[in-house]
Formats: sequence, C-alpha cells, structure tokens
Amino acid sequence: ISVGREDKVIEEINLLKDSKKIDANHKVVIPGLIDCHTHLVFSGSREDEFYLRIEGKNYLNILKGGGGILSTVDKVRKASFENLIKNGIEVLNDMLSFGTTTVEIKSGYGLSIKDEIKILEVIKKLNEEHPIEIVSTFLGAHAFPEEYKNKEKDYVNLIIEEMLPAVKEKNLAKFCDVFCGKGVFNLEQTEEILKAAKKLGFKLKIHADQLGYNGGAELAAKMGANSTSHLEYISDEGINMMKQKNVIAELLPGSVFFMGKNNYAPAKKMINNDIPLT
Repeated sequence: ISVGREDKVIEEINLLKDSKKIDANHKVVIPGLIDCHTHLVFSGSREDEFYLRIEGKNYLNILKGGGGILSTVDKVRKASFENLIKNGIEVLNDMLSFGTTTVEIKSGYGLSIKDEIKILEVIKKLNEEHPIEIVSTFLGAHAFPEEYKNKEKDYVNLIIEEMLPAVKEKNLAKFCDVFCGKGVFNLEQTEEILKAAKKLGFKLKIHADQLGYNGGAELAAKMGANSTSHLEYISDEGINMMKQKNVIAELLPGSVFFMGKNNYAPAKKMINNDIPLT
C-alpha cells in the first residue's frame, strides 16, 4: 500500500507486470475487521419469533416451547452438509464485502455427536474454501436438546465423555464455549464441562450473565477463560475479577436489540476498569 501524490507514488514503487492498481480516492482503507462471536452455520429463520415477542413472550418462554435455539437445531439436523456450506459461503461473502477478514464460528445447533461434528466439519470446509480466516468453537453446551428433556445430567455426561473427546480427536475446534444461565446450563454444569475441556487442551469461552445475573463472569475469571460474552447483567465483582484475570469481554448489543430488550451491558464501566472489549 502506498500513500501520497499519484506521480510521486508511481516514481517510488516498481509495479510488477501483473500488479493490480486500485484507486482508493474517496474511499477509506482500514485493517480487516474481526468478528469474534458468530453462530454462522445455521438453517432456516426465526422471523416468526418477532410476533411472539410482540405478544409478550420472552426468550426462555420461546425456548421452552421448542423455539429459539431448538428451532434452529431441528432445521440444522435436517439440512445437508452441502446446503450448510452454500449458506455459509453466502454469509461469509456478505461479511467480507463489509470488511470482515477474520471470524469466529461456533457450533451449537446440532446438540448431538453426529450433528455437532457435522457443523464443525462444515466450519473446517468453509475455512479451506473461503478467503476469510475462520476460528472454530465447539458449543455443544448451547441448550439441552428435546430428547434430553429432564435428563440434563445425561447430556452433560455426553458432552464430557463423548463430544469433547471426538472434537479433540478430529482437531475441529480451538475453543470450547458454554451457554451459562437460567434455563440452560447452570454454574455447576458449566464449570464441569469447562474443566473437562481445559483438561483436553481447549481454550475457554462462556456465554454469561445474559438473561439475568448468574455469576458467569466470575466463573470465567476463575477458569482462566479467554473471553466471556453478553454480560448484560454482570456484577461489579464480575468486572473486578475479569480485570484481575484479563478476561476479554465480548459485548453483543445486536442480540439485545434482536430480543426487544434495552438492558445493554455496562460497556463504559468495563472500559473505566480497563477490561479489554470486543
């Protein structure tokens, strides 16, 4: 990249025969953007849930009724590998057109060994075929699937004893994430899963304090997580512990807006406490 008067730039550089010249006049040249939290491998749409929210149903009401995450799980399980690749490339192309050059992609819409592996293999294939650099995260602990309703312990054991080892053996993810909160994985379950993941060599992330305070930020610091996301209901103690352990805060105001809420994470307080934000 050269900056300056056109005649001076041309004098100072030696263009190769096949060099491509791009005129950036009236344009902005910036570093590539990094999107550190996505659920990019999905199928179907949840647009119908806007009507449910207008009627007064909240996130957990919709999830308990088979909507939200579970609605997408059903569609992803039915989707072919090829269709997930096609959809993923379309989304990545849109992201690249807006300047994103690195993206983290989570699994979490399979919630079975077969389908979590399918999603992670889609992510691997996308990374091979698309110019955007992709970092993969295993999120088998995104919700409890319908077939494990009232059998939460069995599903936690499935993640620890079968999913995590399978993902590690195939080298399909760098990070392990858990959705910690009311209606999903409680603190004890989250810690149990993260301990098993850490033992296998995964780096750690947590969805925390999103739907209400649950101590997820404190657990992230305790476990030495790289980052924790959402944090709309983080406590002052959580902020203090994240600062001490240098845990990165991934704030997601778009998800707050999507759910029709207005309790955004206390970004200014985190900045004032020297917590790195993304």
